Amino acid sequence: MKKRNGLIFAFIVAVIFYVMAFTVNPGADSPLSPASFIYAGVFLAVIILLLTGALADWVVVLGASSLMILTDAICRKAGVYQEEVFNMTGLFGAFSGSTIWLIIMVFALSAGIGKSGLLNRIAIAILSVFPPTYNGAVLAMMCTGTVLSPLIPSVNAKVNILIPFATSTTEEMKMKPRSKGALGLFAACYLPAYLGGNAFFTGSVYVSVICGFITSYATSLNAEGAAFDFVSWFVASSIWFVILLVGTYIFCAIVCRPAEKVEFSKTFFKERLKELGPMKREEKIAASVLVIALVLWSTSSFHGMDTGMIGWAAICIMCALGLLEPSDFNTKIPWSLVIFIGSLLGMANYMSSLGWSEVIAGVLGPVLEPVVASPWIFVPFICIFTYLLRFLIIEQNTALVVVMAIFGGLMNAAGINLYVIIFVEFMSSMCWTVPYMNPFAMATLGVAGEKYVTFPEMRKASFLYMIVNLIGCTASIPLWYMLGYLG
Repeated sequence: MKKRNGLIFAFIVAVIFYVMAFTVNPGADSPLSPASFIYAGVFLAVIILLLTGALADWVVVLGASSLMILTDAICRKAGVYQEEVFNMTGLFGAFSGSTIWLIIMVFALSAGIGKSGLLNRIAIAILSVFPPTYNGAVLAMMCTGTVLSPLIPSVNAKVNILIPFATSTTEEMKMKPRSKGALGLFAACYLPAYLGGNAFFTGSVYVSVICGFITSYATSLNAEGAAFDFVSWFVASSIWFVILLVGTYIFCAIVCRPAEKVEFSKTFFKERLKELGPMKREEKIAASVLVIALVLWSTSSFHGMDTGMIGWAAICIMCALGLLEPSDFNTKIPWSLVIFIGSLLGMANYMSSLGWSEVIAGVLGPVLEPVVASPWIFVPFICIFTYLLRFLIIEQNTALVVVMAIFGGLMNAAGINLYVIIFVEFMSSMCWTVPYMNPFAMATLGVAGEKYVTFPEMRKASFLYMIVNLIGCTASIPLWYMLGYLG
């Protein structure tokens, strides 16, 4: 029923705005045009369809983009407007840009490294050097997640490798299901690996998405964006990352610490490492390629080579040496997500060129001026606003588009670089207060077996993250001033 109503409501909204395009004269002084109404109708229809889940995400945005291109010719024939507005270059131009290729590279590289088994060996090797106590296990899980973060861009791969170790350690310590200690070990794996990866340019596919949105909105809003490499991205997110780690340790080692003393065998992880035997050929290939890629990524400011192309060179080497197969490109890369992001970036480009950013800024500017005027108010406000917005909007990218539609046009006047609002919004949108907010969180529970930690316990970690993220983003304001992202 919800999906059917979503389809009907979206269709009605689109038709109303198409009729307005043919009948409403916005006036010579208005930044809007007939094409603006068409865009608004389709954009609102997209939001409705995504909110109701009436169709798959990629079908919604791909269909919306196709609709605007197909009806563009009809509108010009009917004399609604004279020049071409919606075309392949505008709506699908992102697929020829660096962002989409960077996202595809991230998934392909993750597939090769994950397939080699190297990450599993690294994880066990790190875990084996810490004391066999509860706090030692917490530190071991956190350090392993932190070390793995810049090594592989797939948060799924990192978390899926580490979470079974949290479960097996919980069993070895004979903790009770749904206990504080079990949640502590789970969170010590999940938070640094899943969320901490966003502090590294090569640590999460979300970083590629964020950079793509920064570029896209900077172009469409004629606003100040930012270009990043491995070092500059880490510097900009470093305070947020440190506070995430500190908050995670306090929560896991102190708040969740079991009342009784718990330990596990000193040889628990060492025996597992011994069972792996010597490094296999695939692991050696992956390790060599990864080390060279990391060195080139971290020194890109010196040699000037493109970050994405470094990754693609690494992928080609993996393919040449048999670590990656052609079938891996078909099965390991989520092509529907690639289509969704690329199409959404294309649609976002029209927000400013068709006048809506100016109109929204003009209407909301006087109301939101006290909020936007000071970063010390604006940054915490965006965090809390996004937490609330996620109850209504399931998809992270859609939530960002809504936030940018409201606040994007106000950034230039406030002297706020788009990096700030997009980073803060995206990090804030990664919470999992209710199950539908974050499907990956639910998938991780499945990997963990849903015996020792269930969603009611995992929700507590989400509340922790929301507090830590709010503190981390706010504490980053002086750093962002120093870097020139705040005026």
